[in-house]
Amino acid sequence: MKDFRGAIGVTVTPFDSDWSIDLGAVRKQAALLAGSRITGVFPCASTGEFPHLSRSEQRAICQATKEGIGSGKTLIAGACSPNLRGSMDYACMAGELGYDACVACPPYYYPLTQEEVFAFYRELAQASPLPVILYHVPFFTSGISMETAEKLMRMPNIMGIKDSSANMKRIAHLCQLHAVREDFLVYTGTDDCLLPALSAGVDGSMTAFAAAAPELVTEVYRSYAEGNLREASANQQRMMPLLQTADALPFPLGYKLVAEAYHNIPMTRRYHQLVAKRQVNMARNRIAEQMSAGLGRKNAAPQTAVTGSKR
Repeated sequence: MKDFRGAIGVTVTPFDSDWSIDLGAVRKQAALLAGSRITGVFPCASTGEFPHLSRSEQRAICQATKEGIGSGKTLIAGACSPNLRGSMDYACMAGELGYDACVACPPYYYPLTQEEVFAFYRELAQASPLPVILYHVPFFTSGISMETAEKLMRMPNIMGIKDSSANMKRIAHLCQLHAVREDFLVYTGTDDCLLPALSAGVDGSMTAFAAAAPELVTEVYRSYAEGNLREASANQQRMMPLLQTADALPFPLGYKLVAEAYHNIPMTRRYHQLVAKRQVNMARNRIAEQMSAGLGRKNAAPQTAVTGSKR
């Protein structure tokens, strides 16, 4: 049985200079994460820039990630789409590739009522060959109300919810759903509040930072599990400067730069965010310094300057 609790690393997608996907870097990223203490990996999510990917590119990334990660980690695939048909297709594709679960946000662009959100997940759960994880990400699409989440959790093929609202009050209330269904998993989608979320009772996290800098995230988990709250708080604070720098850039560019610094893999030969190369290189240097300080060692050298940063 695969473990779904703990830190799930949401991977970034490296684009080559011609806008193709650097599948070699995808495999290398996954292979390095295979040796980390995170529970699993999650490609083709928001951090993985799924709106910029064709279906064939998404399949290739999921396949390369599986090849790189091997059999020791849980594999969770993104199944986000602007319509139900697309999410069904991605869920089925992930099943064909041997993934363990899929994550789907409500269809984006057109606003949905909660009745439509419920109907979407009901149909997806019935069609998906994999367990479905709800995705509350109100910054990008219609949210999932507490009432809707409570109704959906009663469906056997819906196994949990990822909440990226950073709303600790809401996350604490979601954790109360364990009293209704003990195996319904609750994940935070933001590492800025990882320690408070663990204290509230979440089962784990699904975050870009867990894939970009896994050692920093898993140290929070370790110290918290050992009951050393002072050390857990210190480990939480070690992450904050990097998170602040990453969030100062258009999402998810900052997290790609963190992944570059940690894994020493080029992730930004091309990027879709309209940020000047000078600004990116300044952030890269700052992240390298913060990474070295956070890890307590000098292993995070800046990558070479980007070429062709704008589309």
